[in-house]
Amino acid sequence: VCTFPLQLFSARESLLKFSTARHTKGSKAVYCLACLISLIEQTRYLRFRNSPVEWGWCRDLQSFIFVFKSHNRIVLERPEYGYATYFFEIVESLPIDWQIKRLVIAMKLTSCSRTTLIENKPLLVGEDLTEGEARVLEEYGWVRNSGLGTMLNYCDRVVHDKRNERYSSDWRAKIGRLLMNGYEGGRIILTELPSKVVNKFTVDQSPEIKLEDQF
Repeated sequence: VCTFPLQLFSARESLLKFSTARHTKGSKAVYCLACLISLIEQTRYLRFRNSPVEWGWCRDLQSFIFVFKSHNRIVLERPEYGYATYFFEIVESLPIDWQIKRLVIAMKLTSCSRTTLIENKPLLVGEDLTEGEARVLEEYGWVRNSGLGTMLNYCDRVVHDKRNERYSSDWRAKIGRLLMNGYEGGRIILTELPSKVVNKFTVDQSPEIKLEDQF
């Protein structure tokens, strides 16, 4: 369950095989306070400037999720994912709450490790996914034999270690830089919407086309 206004799972989604919590009973996830403070400071500053931003706790992922709409980024702070802050690009033509729901569903898969995400490893039906899992993911825009990084529009991450917070200024600088990259960049627009979205949401037809870097 997330603090965002979402109903996360439907009957069809019960086909997915979700991973269990990796933390043992009585243990607690350990977060990098410096990175959390940096993200929270960013939200306060942007709200002061009337920029749309929200954040909350996602119990299903044991993570904090931040949405920087004007900076075109969804940010995930997830300790069990290699002590890093993960950045995902927002798709202009899809509702943000739906994109958060898709992120949560994909990240809960047993086959979704940080290596799978970062390396954008192609997932094969019968090896990495069951047929049922593949059908559900396809409803959220996944293409067979492609990676979750592509589906989730994974951008980058800031690796940190709470034991070495003397580097916190570097982490904060990179977080700010990645957010500015999103602010100054273009926007992703889909020509074909996932089946979960078709006929359910109104799509804004006045987007800015995203230009890919040439280097």
